[in-house]
Amino acid sequence: MLVRDVMHSEVVTVAPGDTLARAFALTRERGIRHLPVLDEGALVGIVSDRDLKRAIPPSAIGVAPEFASTAVAQVMTRAVITTGPTVAVEEAARVMVSEKVSALPVTEGGRLVGIVTETDVVALLVRALGASEPSSRLEVTFAATGSALAEIVRTVEDAGVPIGSIVTLAAARGSREAVLRVMTIDPRRAVNALAGKGYAVRPEPRPTAP
Repeated sequence: MLVRDVMHSEVVTVAPGDTLARAFALTRERGIRHLPVLDEGALVGIVSDRDLKRAIPPSAIGVAPEFASTAVAQVMTRAVITTGPTVAVEEAARVMVSEKVSALPVTEGGRLVGIVTETDVVALLVRALGASEPSSRLEVTFAATGSALAEIVRTVEDAGVPIGSIVTLAAARGSREAVLRVMTIDPRRAVNALAGKGYAVRPEPRPTAP
């Protein structure tokens, strides 16, 4: 999935000469935390609700004279880290993590076309993992070599349990861990089938009634 699939295309912006009071009002009215700063259509900075709160103490917001007169240009971040609409979402997420930013303006041909935030990335992760649907999560450790992953999938499917998503992660001592989201609230058939093949599974099989 690409950034353009999750970004917000209707971006609320401010100008360098706008006051902190106007910027703060926009974040409150629109329920947003980041405002790209445009100067005659060019992206020249970004200001966050954190920048605004840092500039003026919360107790003074709305009443301090400097809040009504200070320009956005004085508190905005000028070195803006951006991404493009055709960049993979996971690459945009990596940049956010490595650069410690929670939003990336999206530009194309030097023009602002959207903004993607950490909330958008997390929402996509929840949807991709099927966590918003009735389901169960299984963690299965397997050898990094060979066809173990294919066997895990086949074992779960043969048990009659549909798989909603699979993510694999590096685990200890060169092994890997598969995180399966199975589309049932009672995963015992899948857990027991995998345990029967010798796989370490979390959660462990629940005791069954005799």
